[in-house]
Amino acid sequence: MSSVFLLRHSQRSLNRAVGDLADSGWHCLGASQHWQEAAASLRHAMPAYLVSDVHLSDGHASCLLQHLDTLPPALARPRVLLISDAVDEMTLFRTLSCGAHAYHLDQPRGPGLQDSLRALAQGRAQMSPAIARQALQSFGAMRRQASEARRIEAGHDRQPLAALSLISRAEQALLSLLSHGWLVPEIAEAWYVLQDEVERRIARLYRKLHGLCPPAHAGGMAGLQLIAA
Repeated sequence: MSSVFLLRHSQRSLNRAVGDLADSGWHCLGASQHWQEAAASLRHAMPAYLVSDVHLSDGHASCLLQHLDTLPPALARPRVLLISDAVDEMTLFRTLSCGAHAYHLDQPRGPGLQDSLRALAQGRAQMSPAIARQALQSFGAMRRQASEARRIEAGHDRQPLAALSLISRAEQALLSLLSHGWLVPEIAEAWYVLQDEVERRIARLYRKLHGLCPPAHAGGMAGLQLIAA
């Protein structure tokens, strides 16, 4: 049974999240509305997964991500799932870039929290057009035309995009299609791959974005902390 620590901005949403995970195979190690309370709890027991709203009662989720960066390297860092009610939320992309691994949209008709956690556990993630456009910019990559990026060969070209680029040409094509509004099933069909494979590629892109974010001690989260304040 995998352990989870829950952080929600209100007691109501926190209670709902605890209820969603009840009897689901996930062990709720703790729950709070405050990142500082979570940070204190994590000194005693580190969960496998950390689920957090982007905005919390005492600040921004980035504050907790910064705290995780200060922990001894020997400690296994939890995988972080952000909860947001909109993919265009102002700081969602930045928070994903600086340590979070995926996001869950808190919408009545969307996938449940269990589904998003299960996907994260399997190394899968989703990405909106807005986030894909910001990712292309962060990687210094141009957006390709959908007619070109949809070709089978484009989805299997593992050559680096450029000499010092963190992403491959296939990853540029994936971000391009996502930024054009293509859905995961549509990309999988065009490239003749499984949907799970497309989602695993998206998850790898989030991990590569982490490499572009300066360490917390170097002030990489300063902008988010100003927002939190």
